[in-house]
Amino acid sequence: MKALRHPVVGGLLASLALAAAVTGHRVGAYALPGFERLELWSLDLRFALRGPRAPGPETVILAYDDRTYAADPGLWERRAGWAKVVRAAREAGARVIAIDALFSRAEQLLPAELRDEIAGYVARQPEPSTEAADGLVRRVHGELQGDAELARAFEEAGNVQLILHLGTADGARDRDPAFARARYGQSTLRARPPRQANEVLASLPELNRRSLALGYATVHEDETHTVRQFELARLFEKGVFAPMPVHAVARFLDVPRAQLAYLGALGQVRIGERQIALDQDDAVWLNFRGPAGSFPTVPVIDLMEGRLPAGALEDKIVLLGMTHLGQDRVRTPFSSAVPGVEIQATLVDNLLRGDPLRRTGWWTDGLLCLLVGLLVSLSFWPRLVASPPLQALAALFVVGAYLSTSGWLFAARDLWAPWLGPGLAFALAGAVCLTQSYLGEGRQRRRLRKAFAHYLGDEVIGELLENPRMLAPGGERRELSVLFSDIRDFTTYSERLSPEQIVAFLNTYLTPMTRAVLGTQGYLDKYIGDAIMAVFGAPVPRAEHAPQALDCALRMHRELDTLRPEAARLGIDLRIGVGVNTGEVIVGNMGAEERFDYTVAGDSVNLASRLEGLTKVYGVFCLVGERTRRAAGARFCFREVDLVQVKGKSQPVAIYELLGGGEHPVASYGQLDLFERGVERWRAGAFAEAHAAFLAFLEANPGDPVSRLYLERLDALGRTCPPGWTGVFVHVNK
Repeated sequence: MKALRHPVVGGLLASLALAAAVTGHRVGAYALPGFERLELWSLDLRFALRGPRAPGPETVILAYDDRTYAADPGLWERRAGWAKVVRAAREAGARVIAIDALFSRAEQLLPAELRDEIAGYVARQPEPSTEAADGLVRRVHGELQGDAELARAFEEAGNVQLILHLGTADGARDRDPAFARARYGQSTLRARPPRQANEVLASLPELNRRSLALGYATVHEDETHTVRQFELARLFEKGVFAPMPVHAVARFLDVPRAQLAYLGALGQVRIGERQIALDQDDAVWLNFRGPAGSFPTVPVIDLMEGRLPAGALEDKIVLLGMTHLGQDRVRTPFSSAVPGVEIQATLVDNLLRGDPLRRTGWWTDGLLCLLVGLLVSLSFWPRLVASPPLQALAALFVVGAYLSTSGWLFAARDLWAPWLGPGLAFALAGAVCLTQSYLGEGRQRRRLRKAFAHYLGDEVIGELLENPRMLAPGGERRELSVLFSDIRDFTTYSERLSPEQIVAFLNTYLTPMTRAVLGTQGYLDKYIGDAIMAVFGAPVPRAEHAPQALDCALRMHRELDTLRPEAARLGIDLRIGVGVNTGEVIVGNMGAEERFDYTVAGDSVNLASRLEGLTKVYGVFCLVGERTRRAAGARFCFREVDLVQVKGKSQPVAIYELLGGGEHPVASYGQLDLFERGVERWRAGAFAEAHAAFLAFLEANPGDPVSRLYLERLDALGRTCPPGWTGVFVHVNK
């Protein structure tokens, strides 16, 4: 049991479990929800990172594009038009003409009855007639022979291939003898045979008979409705059919059909001497060349009007298909609307280049998950990497090296190694190892980890590692700055809110306030309900702790604007008070051997708390002590508010209101010299003069609560200075 708590062992066991789960998913024993979808997304990401590749020169798309359709619709709508295009392509030197279109129904330009009457008329008049009507009928009859004309064009060209579509629905089983041209010359089945087709959608028998070969063009969309694979074998009746690109490559390479083989037992398709490895579904993963338009594309209208460059189709595999808008579009990793003929061109180019994607097998995927998990686990072995930050960096290096290597294999070797499984292995093994590292270290480290749970930030653990004696009760004397903040009247508001509302609002409020502390290099000592206590200058000593505490106060003031709408929704008029004081304190771990906190204590801490409480009395946002004001520097603005003796203190202290700092004002007053004169006259006991100065200042600054407070004091004291007057106001409450 002790060994199971070791990080390496725990990470390895977690990796073994994940590897087993991934292996079971890959072999088809079960499906991990969302796993394949995410892995396919990672494949698309790799295509995007790799970028487009130029296809080979052997393949050209002869396209019925928008321009062709606009210039001469008959080239597409009429079988005679297709015949003209086939003849023109053959004359241009096309070596193979693969037509990505079906002619499944006879061309019907006229109703069948009228067509038969015209045919009968022509049959009864073998000799041409000189009459205009007879000539017109014969012309119409000639126009009705589009299917026969297209069949003659196929026969004359001698290199035309047609497609068919195979489906799994129960449909009519056409047994056209020409279908034999779609089969492999040789085939051997494996234990799991290819997908069974139950119906065939093909062109007219007379067209099939005149074509050189047939091949299916049926593509399969995966669960993300994207084409990424192409099956190279499908069963129909007792034959194994090949796709059109396989036949096109075979004819281009002058490989007879007898040497076109599907070897299921070996997981291969052979085109002569070429071997194409298949996955368990008898498919190949397409190695896409880029987005739509990546293959050389020639508009049909340019061919027919003689605008093609010399040799554009010479000795090429010409894929004749449609690219005009709205026709046969599919989604690929590169684009959401790729013409279907480009999928056929992609497979043709993959077969000619010999570079379809190769996906690692199920056992390789499991092994890679285990390997990444093991290496990540080893990075948490203290004997190899002792420091937790270095352990995390080592684990990140492992997964980074794996992702980089697999990315290189994809780009340079067309090998698709998994990302999701090893990525999960990294996360799972890292989480297990990290957890066990903190929970299962030795007795000396256990106390440190226990103490670490009470601290925020790496500074605390770093200082404790450098000075383990700080774990003992006690601490050291330092000059620090301490900040207290509190929500005004929150107790009153909480009485009418539900506990759930209180907790939700406090979480909303404390999050940005905590970030203000951490963002100014402060140490969040504790939360006290809605109050916050923060320390600046500890545990890592910093000479600028006073400016950092004031910057924190200003950030808290800024955050109030974003928090007030949510507070108003709950009926809270969000206002806070902040007290900051600088002085000598005791800082360190304080408590018992079994339980202690890293905190500060001393008279300066108490004064900071009192200053926060006095903000409510004086109606200001932030009050600071004398030493804080002196250490703040010229960047911050203050006004001296009072000379007070707080509860628990025998000596008076001057307190100051923080007016702003940098580009952020907290409060702005005009004629501040009047206020300063009022304070000076107040302390001198010249009440009448003080009253006049404060009144004049209040007229210039109607919203100032401090001058109003002084006027209330003066009204209570009258205009005569009492005996023993010092100008110090004694606060008896906290």
